[in-house]
Amino acid sequence: MPPSCGQAELPLPLARYESIVQNAVEGIFQSTPDGRYILVNKALARMYGYYSPQHLLSEVQDISRSIYVDPKTRQVFKQLIEREGEVRGLEYEVYRRDGSTLWISEHARAVRDEQGRVLYYEGFVQDISRRKKAEMDLVAAKEAAEAASRAKSQFLASMSHEIRTPMNGVIGMASLLLDTPLLREQADYVETIRQSGDSLLTIINDILDFSKIESGRLELEAEVFCLRDCVEGCLDLLSLKASQKGLDLLYEIADGVPGSVRGDATRLRQVIVNLLGNAVKFTERGEVFLSIRCESLQAGAAGCASPVRLCVSVKDTGIGIPPEAQDRIFESFTQVDASTTRRYGGTGLGLAISRRLVELMGGRMEVESALGLGSEFRFSVILEGLEVAGGPAQGGLRSHLVGKRLLIVDDNPTNLRILGKQASKWSLAVHAVSSGAEALECLRQGARFDFAILDMQMPEMDGVMLARQIRALQGAAEMPLVLLSSMGRPEAEGDRRLFAACLTKPAKPAHLHELLAGLVAPSEAGAARSLAAMGAGQPPVPLHPTRVLAAEDNSVNQKVLAQMLKRLGYRADFVANGQEALEACALQAYDVILMDVQMPEMDGHEATRRLRARLRSAEDPWIIALTANAMQGDRERCLASGMNDYLTKPVTLPKLSLALERVRQARS
Repeated sequence: MPPSCGQAELPLPLARYESIVQNAVEGIFQSTPDGRYILVNKALARMYGYYSPQHLLSEVQDISRSIYVDPKTRQVFKQLIEREGEVRGLEYEVYRRDGSTLWISEHARAVRDEQGRVLYYEGFVQDISRRKKAEMDLVAAKEAAEAASRAKSQFLASMSHEIRTPMNGVIGMASLLLDTPLLREQADYVETIRQSGDSLLTIINDILDFSKIESGRLELEAEVFCLRDCVEGCLDLLSLKASQKGLDLLYEIADGVPGSVRGDATRLRQVIVNLLGNAVKFTERGEVFLSIRCESLQAGAAGCASPVRLCVSVKDTGIGIPPEAQDRIFESFTQVDASTTRRYGGTGLGLAISRRLVELMGGRMEVESALGLGSEFRFSVILEGLEVAGGPAQGGLRSHLVGKRLLIVDDNPTNLRILGKQASKWSLAVHAVSSGAEALECLRQGARFDFAILDMQMPEMDGVMLARQIRALQGAAEMPLVLLSSMGRPEAEGDRRLFAACLTKPAKPAHLHELLAGLVAPSEAGAARSLAAMGAGQPPVPLHPTRVLAAEDNSVNQKVLAQMLKRLGYRADFVANGQEALEACALQAYDVILMDVQMPEMDGHEATRRLRARLRSAEDPWIIALTANAMQGDRERCLASGMNDYLTKPVTLPKLSLALERVRQARS
């Protein structure tokens, strides 16, 4: 048995050993297997709150009952030392003499006799209370942050619902009212309401998107989509605003860009629309030009998907951005002009969100600008290319256009180049000039063309003025003329008779090809245009046989839905909650149920689960969620509860029409 602490007149080696033990920083001990200390040093005594080693030895008779906060720790200690012969870094909590606690880390071994019997345990302990407190503080902070994040998400989801629900009524009713006979002043008031509603909805969406990105809760979709349709849809959204400002809105998709890609079409569209919207907003004269090209990242087998880097540029002739502001325009809630008298509105979130979305899609965004000379925003994203676009030139009436002579008159050099390049792909003989005077001179010198495209907005001589002079020329009086304009058709009836057709900017290749082909072979292309022209002014479409039930507790939204469905040719029954939806389905079978998610008595999720459990598969209706919740996971929760589709509020006529069309396609 080793000597006790404080033993007098020890031999010199033992005295040195005793000095080392007693002056060590760590707490050193020896204890019997049954849990009694036989040696402790000063550091251990101080650690446990005793005056001296002798004080600790005299008061602590049973380690398990006096020291361990959890008595089971002693059993863990003994099991480890029996199995492995030692204990390394065992962490646990112990009592001090005054009843307070501290955390220690213990290292120990078993000392055995020649027969292998355990004589005693010896080792040392370290006070790790400070580290443990830091760890617990970190865990508590993490849990608090997670709780705050959950509370934030719940708050945003709640606010999204509470704001989007009345917005659905405002925007929906305003859109429906615009389709009714109104005085010009009334129509102007209603259009102001609709535009203000759209602006407010944009702000709401920006804040929600920013919150999702900041919390890491935004996930990208991976769906196959037509890239040209996506791009042209973005341009359609901005064409009216560009037209109202007299801007040329132009675009070009380079050769080799895939026709179909796999990626997140919604987020790509969001970025492009944001950049185009900013360009139109900050440009007073000139043009906004969108160009797209791609780079193959690796060679793929024929017909197989391969990753591509899509490179997008939006260039304008607007006010430009000063150099000192270019580094901070991508920051949240930041704008070039942050003064209270600023001319342009916005939240200052659009570019921050767009840049983060681009980074999530594997790309980057940058800007190049000069004050007063315009800006160019460039970004790239990684998508999966599926096929290269062949365009309208590869089929249909292409053979009729080969060798035909086309005159293009446009003062905008970018548009002149794009139109000429596109027409040349269809084997047309193109002659492009930049003014009406040049076009007239060319015709007077005897040049003959099969048709001509005249830009409406040109200095000195606009498209209508040029058309009148062309009609007065011998040999050109019967040449078909196409008016190219961002403003639509000319106002006067006499002016309309000057042109065989009108083409709205930006000129889409498919529309341009169909139009030119129709001028060459009107008998083959006229039928489609005639059928399209019959759409305006016709009586409401006949009732669709599809049986629709709408579950919606908000009376205003019920009216909006009823009118939208009526416009689309559907007749619907309405109920105010999930319980009433169950009762209605028990009395009659429905093909489609428009199911609001948040309703009193029984919500849409519960109603859907009960319907799916009760009805046979052959009778199952197609259930479309209508929800003002637009947070990540809301769509997945709707699908998981048994719903087939998902629409966020405000519900618009086009979105509802597409959703009902998906029902027809799925059931056909």
